[in-house]
Amino acid sequence: HPVMPALVEVYVNSILVINNKGTNEYFNKPITEEEIRNVFRNSIFGANFDSQNKQITAMEIDNEDTSIELNLEKPSLASQLLLIYYLLLYEDVRLSNAATLIANGRKIKSYSAAFLSELPIKYLLHQAQKDQMSYGGLFSPLLRLLATHFPQLSLVDDWMDDQVFGDYCRHQSDVNLSDTAINDAFQSIESNPYKTGKILKAMLNKNPTDIWPFAEIFVRYIKSVLGDQVPRHIQELYREVWLRLNTVLPRCLWIMTINALLDLN
Repeated sequence: HPVMPALVEVYVNSILVINNKGTNEYFNKPITEEEIRNVFRNSIFGANFDSQNKQITAMEIDNEDTSIELNLEKPSLASQLLLIYYLLLYEDVRLSNAATLIANGRKIKSYSAAFLSELPIKYLLHQAQKDQMSYGGLFSPLLRLLATHFPQLSLVDDWMDDQVFGDYCRHQSDVNLSDTAINDAFQSIESNPYKTGKILKAMLNKNPTDIWPFAEIFVRYIKSVLGDQVPRHIQELYREVWLRLNTVLPRCLWIMTINALLDLN
């Protein structure tokens, strides 16, 4: 609904902006990180929000309350976009009013950069870009906030690269993608590059979220792909798949890539 972004803005201001004309005794509470994780845990990115693997950061607010336990079905794109908008707007308003908040002695919740980087911001924003008729009122302010707080996710090359983001070039593939198939293909990358290329092309024919479950095993072979005996065509296909994965959870992919290059896995 077109009113929702404005309601989010009012909600954020009610948490952070001090009203000099009225009482400031009562403030709304910010949404906890665990409540936000609960939403994304029920989305297609759920595996990346396993509560057993995530450390919950305590909120620093005036009166600490326990988070509300939510029982959510699969969230819609709109609900996820609104949560991203809330988070980015909250941090934007908090930083803009930091001096006033400190002067008034208020302890305010801040969402860490590490937590924000866990979220599929880039992927969700691109989904909104594809359907601006439905999300036009949300896409522009989201893009502005993204450019301010996450300039590394706002690179022009990424947004202009139709090969990475476009759906028109995808075709049906009869290759069955699995951990075993990907392992076998990369283990024979020098002796049988055709087999590796077939797997990489199959990955390119999938949506980024469909191949994300294979990201860890895919990145594990990055040093093998850089070998002198590997055909340039295979290296280019690998790069294209990596860029497609980079549209889903960039920071997570970067960490996996660095670990693979440094043999830290």
